Amino acid sequence: MNTQIKKTYHNLKTIKIQGATAVSRAIVSAVEAYGRHNSARNLDIWLKQLKIVANYLLSARPTEPMAQNGVKFIFYQLEKHHPKNIQQAKSILRKSTNQFIFISENAAKKIIPLGKTIIKNGDDVLTHCHSWLVQQILINAKKSGKKFRVFNTETRPLYQGHITAKNLLKAKINTTMVTDSSAGFLISHYSGKELMMEKIIIGADAVLSDGSVINKIGSYAIGASAFLEKVPLYVAAPLLKFYPRPWIKIEQRSAKEVWPNAPKKLKIINFAFDVVPAKWIKGIICEAGIIKPNEAKKFIKKIYPHILN
Repeated sequence: MNTQIKKTYHNLKTIKIQGATAVSRAIVSAVEAYGRHNSARNLDIWLKQLKIVANYLLSARPTEPMAQNGVKFIFYQLEKHHPKNIQQAKSILRKSTNQFIFISENAAKKIIPLGKTIIKNGDDVLTHCHSWLVQQILINAKKSGKKFRVFNTETRPLYQGHITAKNLLKAKINTTMVTDSSAGFLISHYSGKELMMEKIIIGADAVLSDGSVINKIGSYAIGASAFLEKVPLYVAAPLLKFYPRPWIKIEQRSAKEVWPNAPKKLKIINFAFDVVPAKWIKGIICEAGIIKPNEAKKFIKKIYPHILN
């Protein structure tokens, strides 16, 4: 692996590049750059080396199907157009990479105004971790004149919630942070009428074939509380994050993120993600509209059929 590929892998692994969309764009861009500068003269060797690099980068973040789908799209286009030589292959690689990035940007442009419609004046809205899409939905709702409050989690152990809080405050949105462990209680009626949430909007790293979603650890508990308390929970995610199976490998991260100088014999489990079952989700805000979770696969067949190959 060349130095740039190793650097990208390191940045992915250490969360210097974070968020499913940013991860996917970083990986497809790195694959394109590698292919463009690869000096191999044999097309089969060039393709083989390209796949090795792509799989290496994807292994840094195994719970990110948007990145997997981006890579799949590139190789789908290469196979579809049957390049006769490396020069043609490099041209297809560049065009398909740009096309995937354009598709992802266009999906976001559709999702943000849709998400804004579910926020009403006077709402208390809970969000979890840092989702660029959710952040933009909230900021656009504020810009349209809606008055609401946002409660967001700190999101341990890396505190991605701090990013959300800073950006929302910068947009002059009334924002309150809560500890991860208090999110369920906050959602419940036991926290008091003044702290009852009207909406929960979270992002997702994966939308599974049964309509359930994978999101930052802590989402399961939030979803369970929302379901019990009948608080509508929405997921903002492009269908580019669809994973054509009912389960995906859940990434476990270093114990040092939780406790850098922990006692030597102490075992620490540090899940990066968990699941929100489909039956707990009111709707998925995506480029196809605000859909029911069990409709995801149907729309995938219409919009991105290559994902199912």
